[in-house]
Amino acid sequence: MTELDPRSFPTTNTSTPGHMPIGSFTHGLTGVNQPMNITFTKALWLSFVGLCIIILLVRFAQIGSAHLRHLYSLTATAEQQSFWTVNRSSLWPNLKKHLLYAPLGKKRHNREIQLSSAINIGTLPSRFHFGLLTLYFLSNLAYCVALDYKDKSKVELCAQLRGRSGVLAVANMIPLFIMAGRNNPFIKVLRVSFDTYNLLHRWIGRMVVLESVVHTIAWMANQIAATGVKGIGQKMARYPFIQYGFLGTFAMLFIGIQSPSAIRHAFYETFLHLHQLAALLAVVGIYFHLSIDRLPQVPYIQAVICIWAFDRFFRFFRILYRCWSWREGFSNVQVEALPGEACRVTVELRRPWTYKPGCHVYIYLPSISFHQSHPFSVAWCDQTSPAPAPRSKHDSSASADEEKLPKYKTDLDRPAGPTTVSLVIHKRTGMTARLYDRAAASPNGRLSLRGVVEGPYGSLESLHSYGTVILFAGGIGITHQVSHIRDLIQGYADGSVATRKIVLIWTVRTTEHLEWVRPWMDDILQMPGRREILKILLFVTKPKSPREVISPSATVQMYPGRPQPQVILDKEIDDRIGTMAVTVCGPGSLADSVRQAARKRADVVALDFVEESFTW
Repeated sequence: MTELDPRSFPTTNTSTPGHMPIGSFTHGLTGVNQPMNITFTKALWLSFVGLCIIILLVRFAQIGSAHLRHLYSLTATAEQQSFWTVNRSSLWPNLKKHLLYAPLGKKRHNREIQLSSAINIGTLPSRFHFGLLTLYFLSNLAYCVALDYKDKSKVELCAQLRGRSGVLAVANMIPLFIMAGRNNPFIKVLRVSFDTYNLLHRWIGRMVVLESVVHTIAWMANQIAATGVKGIGQKMARYPFIQYGFLGTFAMLFIGIQSPSAIRHAFYETFLHLHQLAALLAVVGIYFHLSIDRLPQVPYIQAVICIWAFDRFFRFFRILYRCWSWREGFSNVQVEALPGEACRVTVELRRPWTYKPGCHVYIYLPSISFHQSHPFSVAWCDQTSPAPAPRSKHDSSASADEEKLPKYKTDLDRPAGPTTVSLVIHKRTGMTARLYDRAAASPNGRLSLRGVVEGPYGSLESLHSYGTVILFAGGIGITHQVSHIRDLIQGYADGSVATRKIVLIWTVRTTEHLEWVRPWMDDILQMPGRREILKILLFVTKPKSPREVISPSATVQMYPGRPQPQVILDKEIDDRIGTMAVTVCGPGSLADSVRQAARKRADVVALDFVEESFTW
């Protein structure tokens, strides 16, 4: 492609008060206040950096406090942990109650707003997130309107606005693409969930779309003033600089049109493919739009491309490393249809991984849904050791070395067998529906496939330093909590956690849903020390018969109906040991009720609230 000489743009004899042709204000840096653009770009990025530093300092304080509590409580009795049961100041508890844990209004946060059974317009941000987004939008608005109005004509102001909005749009694309990545390094560094970054990604994206549209409109205003409306069509037909600019703008507009929650939820898989294609076209259009005219923002879009490429490469590398080998190919996937329209999916990894409770993976099943990946909590993870090869009693090939005591620590380690990762997938629409239907139609309800998992991701919060852990689960949300229960009971037996009391509250529609995790719960109920610290409360909202709801023991109790989080939490607060952690994973209505109950007591007792959610 030949480079475009800015002087090749036709101009008219119409001039501004400064005796410059109006056409000269339609391209390049003519009329653009570049020093102020640089200043506001730096201010934008510094605001992001400053926020990260504040969050990092808060995280350091939290980690330090949790570490001290953990060390002190390892050998402490329930009475000795009483120091950690109450707050030692009022500032942090009140910040949690009124800002960090607070919904935007009174209660609703993750409960979806539905206009009808088919129209879902999404969820509301928390009070803290709403404050951040408000400051972000107001700052960008201020940067765009902070023009040099002194003795300037309309044409010159439009040129300034064109430059300002264009620069800010590209500058905002850097955090936009960072927050879209699954391997965003700030997730681990700041311990902020991908769900939060996804929320910020959506709103930063809307700002980029708005600024791109303003940039185009400002250009069009001057172009019409210079050559009339027909001049726009002539420029689009003749100049690659303009063509790529419109490509970027139209791609951004398309993303903005399809981004509302009602459209996104109704056609998610279609939305995802079109969203990725439009984002690619937008990046291509903006890159050539900037590079043809050699504009100073070329490094910005190059940084965006590098961020996107790194995330994609790292995801691809993790998949190949964990799930593929030269000899066996991709991972084996076993699918078992379960009652209640769910599947138990077990993936045999080709290489072991370091498993942490509360993590999730993205699973790819090409034969079910090509190039689609969906996040699911890892309910269970096992690593087996292969049995030694059988030896005949007459075999005398054993050398004397095999009968010696091990010389090194590594000699004690058996070769690791395959690591299996187990998920439970509830039938909804799209890929999950196709998977369940195919498994249910298979002989014995079992299906063997090839597939891969990408991860693990998440697992940002450790519960090891809490004396009391209350886990709420709704429906399929049990998969997130099961891994924490197993980890804490094992830690209690090993003496490596401060936890002395665990309460699981699980809400299911029918008793059939108990089959989803029955093998793993049976293993948990057999673990040493389980009876001393674990209590399970099962709530069945729609039992088929009252005889189904019978408590099998004092530590496993069943109730009809729905739980009342505030009543349960208040009861456990009276008998708490040490600092309390309240976690929830389930439908938005349950999560909001647990959040409300935890907030009411956050300034009364030492309590932390953790919510696991996947919003999209």
